[in-house]
Amino acid sequence: MRDRSGWKRILSAATDNWPSRIYLTACAALLIWTAFDALFANDEGPSFAGVWPIFATLPTSLPVVLLAGAIGFVLPTAVTLPLFILLLAVAALVNATGLGLLLRWLRRRTSQA
Repeated sequence: MRDRSGWKRILSAATDNWPSRIYLTACAALLIWTAFDALFANDEGPSFAGVWPIFATLPTSLPVVLLAGAIGFVLPTAVTLPLFILLLAVAALVNATGLGLLLRWLRRRTSQA
């Protein structure tokens, strides 16, 4: 059986510091707002609520947008929205992990100097 402690250490970088936690909280709020707007808003025209989570999760959201666009041609809209939100949540987790790993590296570097 494989040792998963390395993965746990890497993924814990997304939650063991305040900047990553604040980033994940902001992304979660944006995703909830986007889902609420898509499900319950009775607007006549299109809404730009989905643009804000895309901007917040750049640069990892670029492949997500391309993948969701390709999937949108194949799957119905009822499946595309939850999949889009899930993929953006994964993109936010990847960004938060990268931010946490960067903060660990900076702390280690400044403690050695």
